Amino acid sequence: MFRLLFAPLSLLMAAAVLPAGATTLTCATSGEPLIVHGEGITERTGDLVFNCSGGIPNATVSINLSVFLNVNITNRLAPDSSTLLGIILTADNGTGPQTVSSQPALSGQASLMFNNATFTLSPTGSVTLDLSGLRGAANQLNFAPNSLLQVLIGFNSNVSVSVSSNPVTVGTPMRGLYEAFSGKIVCSQKGSPAPSNLASFASFLASGTIFTSTRVTEGFADSFAPLSDSSNAGADTGTRIIVQYAGLPAGAQLYVPTAIAGSDATQPTAGGDLGMTASGGKYTPGNSTLLLSLVQNTDANGAGGTVLYTPGAAGSGTAALDSITPITLTNGAGIAVYQVMDANASTQESAQFPTFLVLAPSSIAEVQTSENVSLAPISTVYTATATDPIPRFQQVAVPDDCTIVGDCNAHYFPRLSVSQTSFTFNASNLSQQLTVENLSGGVMPWTASVNYASGSGWLKLYPPQGENSQNILIDAIPGTLAPGTYNATLTINAGPIVGSTSVAITFVVASATAPAIQLPSALTLVNGATFAAGPVAPGSMATIGGTQLSGKVVTVAFDGLDAKVLFANDTQINVIVPAGLAAKTSAQVIVTVDGMASAPLSATLTPFAPGIFTDGVLNQDYSLNSSKKPAAPGSIIQIYATGLSGTGVITAKIGTQAIKQPYYGGPAPGIPGMQQIDLILPSDLTGSSVKVAVCGGSSAAKVTCSPAVSVALSKQ
Repeated sequence: MFRLLFAPLSLLMAAAVLPAGATTLTCATSGEPLIVHGEGITERTGDLVFNCSGGIPNATVSINLSVFLNVNITNRLAPDSSTLLGIILTADNGTGPQTVSSQPALSGQASLMFNNATFTLSPTGSVTLDLSGLRGAANQLNFAPNSLLQVLIGFNSNVSVSVSSNPVTVGTPMRGLYEAFSGKIVCSQKGSPAPSNLASFASFLASGTIFTSTRVTEGFADSFAPLSDSSNAGADTGTRIIVQYAGLPAGAQLYVPTAIAGSDATQPTAGGDLGMTASGGKYTPGNSTLLLSLVQNTDANGAGGTVLYTPGAAGSGTAALDSITPITLTNGAGIAVYQVMDANASTQESAQFPTFLVLAPSSIAEVQTSENVSLAPISTVYTATATDPIPRFQQVAVPDDCTIVGDCNAHYFPRLSVSQTSFTFNASNLSQQLTVENLSGGVMPWTASVNYASGSGWLKLYPPQGENSQNILIDAIPGTLAPGTYNATLTINAGPIVGSTSVAITFVVASATAPAIQLPSALTLVNGATFAAGPVAPGSMATIGGTQLSGKVVTVAFDGLDAKVLFANDTQINVIVPAGLAAKTSAQVIVTVDGMASAPLSATLTPFAPGIFTDGVLNQDYSLNSSKKPAAPGSIIQIYATGLSGTGVITAKIGTQAIKQPYYGGPAPGIPGMQQIDLILPSDLTGSSVKVAVCGGSSAAKVTCSPAVSVALSKQ
């Protein structure tokens, strides 16, 4: 942390060019502390005021005034000089404030001096000095508790000067920005449609284009300030907010509102997923409500550029905000920069806006993007310069704003739940499953971690992190643990707003006994989706049933070709049948557990043996199809199956209708052995459900179909 050593006040005190025998000039110092951005590098402090009395009436005083700030001084420097711009020293002897001609010079990173500053005392020997416009790097205080911007002052002269209240507080740093997100932009195979009018907010909403909403909220009233605000006197711009996007796939396009009406506007801008009515917004000039405008062609930090929307004059009438602007993306990354054009300095305001995604359907795996928000322009220059922008800000982590807005438990934010609060493991039960669920809206990223009360490293989690609802496989590993009872706590942490929950885990390790040697036995081979007996397809998922199938090292071979083992326990092994068997009609299957091989199991092979997984049908919005979540006729459903890995065509049946060309049919991205078939349900379907099957074969006329599953339909 930056530290400033104040010079001893005794070296700075003195007086002016006064007649001999002059009395002490007594100056009562005071500050007008302003609330400033704790993230800010160039924060304008409050005025420093000296009420001086006791001097010789009408005397001319010439002083050297030194000011030491407890952070770096960051006013702009005049080109090729140490003169600080924007700082004004005035003297008022009763006739009104008069600017003192001396210019402030930067004498150190955190100090300045007025040399030979001359003024005249009043007929009663008094004067009021006012120093305004000082800027400082408040970010150097690092949001430390009770941290304040303070100055130490000193006069150098030939008569006695008494200064009170030294140092003086001129600023109180607070966080200036809070945020909330309705979720992350998710890029999936089905893509996201573009409206016919790419310049209209309403058209994007009407077309069903995928979007996620961002909300920004002031940490204190007047944190979001236009250029006309006193805090931005001498600044280049009003307060800016930069939104940084990354991780988008090739072909993706992002669109954001050109102008945003804030929470107290005539009609706030909103996407409709953060508790407000979906609208481009309406803004009435002269009402002093929050208004943000997009800025184009800034640099990567949010400086420079051209403001795209300028509000009309007061009385010019309410303006409907319907304009949308594309974001330039390079290698899947881009920025949107907004500048505050209007605000209410007395009210803590917020603004929200959707970011729309346009992406054509493709075979890409699902991609989740990242988004960061910061006050802008962003900078790491914490000293006075001649060229860096004012204002500018350090990029720091931004807290959630729901405690300010008052919607932390709203239905559109996630809510964490776990299926169990405790587990007990022992020699006969070394693997169990925990279900993590998001019981509400939005996107809930979570992490899982273990704190061991005894022993260490005896639990394995998969996966250790995820989003929304997902299962965690928990394995207890005895390893070299001595017999006894071991305890640990599994914590699922979904972030500071959603919170975390703990699961107690007990592991009982018994004394080892030499078990009888038992060979593994492979008894059955069935379809990995339906568990139906019959032939299996090379490249598909299959399930082997038997006994003694678990161990430290489990392998499966088909005619000597290794199969990928997906899961194994004592009675079941899930494998991917080797694709190298495509030319064969049968194979011998041998399971080997810790070096002990089973007797061969005969398997029948066929190019296509389709089967749909249980709970393997998703609606267009990715929800699981069920009677409570039916699919609408005319919408797209996603079907997950196996056994369609042969060379040929993939088709389907919806009721009695043959679908020769699915919307998509092929490998499920990122899941070996599984296929995904996307179907458009006919718009004329009636009833509460329809039977659907997926098929594959060498041609559309010669296919093998899966057992049909029932797809729930909504009423039209």
